[in-house]
Amino acid sequence: MIRMKNQIPVLFSLAALFFTGACATEETVYVNEDAKRYFDAWLSVNHPEATPSGLGVYIIDELPGNGETIGDADAYLFVEYTVRDLDGNIKETTLEKISKQVGTYSRSNYYGPRVFLNNRAATPAGFLEMIKGMRVGGTRTAIVPGWLNVKADHETADDYLKEESGTAAIYTCKLTGKTDDINKWQIDSLERYVAKHMGDVDSTFYGYYYKQIRAPKDSLQIPRDTSFHINYTGRLLNGQVFDTTIRDTAKVHGIYSASKSYAPVQINMSESHSEITLGSLGTSSGSTLVEGFSYCLSKMGHNEKGICAFYSPFGYMHNGSGNAIPGYSPISFEIELVDKAE
Repeated sequence: MIRMKNQIPVLFSLAALFFTGACATEETVYVNEDAKRYFDAWLSVNHPEATPSGLGVYIIDELPGNGETIGDADAYLFVEYTVRDLDGNIKETTLEKISKQVGTYSRSNYYGPRVFLNNRAATPAGFLEMIKGMRVGGTRTAIVPGWLNVKADHETADDYLKEESGTAAIYTCKLTGKTDDINKWQIDSLERYVAKHMGDVDSTFYGYYYKQIRAPKDSLQIPRDTSFHINYTGRLLNGQVFDTTIRDTAKVHGIYSASKSYAPVQINMSESHSEITLGSLGTSSGSTLVEGFSYCLSKMGHNEKGICAFYSPFGYMHNGSGNAIPGYSPISFEIELVDKAE
């Protein structure tokens, strides 16, 4: 959201000063005065019985959950949501069903709960206000004024009104879970995934797992100053494929693009796994890789095939990647070293 200055000075005209005979004075017009008048008028027409919370969020519908209540120690919240503007237009949703209804669905997108920090510096204050006190499994719909739909931490509702500016929205949110330790939550998710898909192998180190599917054709280490080619498929732990070099896999999972060349890609080795790069065929340099992927490559041998899985600190961290990989997502890669480009 764009942050605006808290007030705009408006000077009286010289003519006004002449007639009043006063000294130069200054009056202030707060940035949200017009927005508040419009919001209050809209509210009186559409939800005249709604009453505000402490900060000024209006909860208009609720289905209580029967799980644990959000507490101050719960640093991470898992939420499904749909956002509408005041005209009722859907602006964003994490729900597959609604995305299909409004024509924005894509099989390459992730649909499901997103992780929010229980912190106003990272999550809009109005959003946190609306889910305050919810139980896991519960759903709420609330109207959030624009001055609360911002990432900022102020003491009072009046402070937000005077100092922040944003766009009013109607949120419908379902609280699906919560945790005070996001890394432990990811490890628990990985342990379940590994038990089901990787033969319950032990972690190589905290947050990283590897299962060999095919042994290398020899015991020689791949030289650190050379290159080779791989096929790979990247997945979320729910099985959704977000990237692959294999055409048929892309088609099966609905992420095929006619503009992409599906073929083994070149990997450029290095002394340090963090400096391994992925490049186009015939190039000597390329883009860097997430740490879990590059570490896996550094330990594989000629013609080896395997699956690595790791938590988000070795992957796309708290940001995720586009619409396909949400923040704080453990991911897996199936990797096969091939003799040459096919």
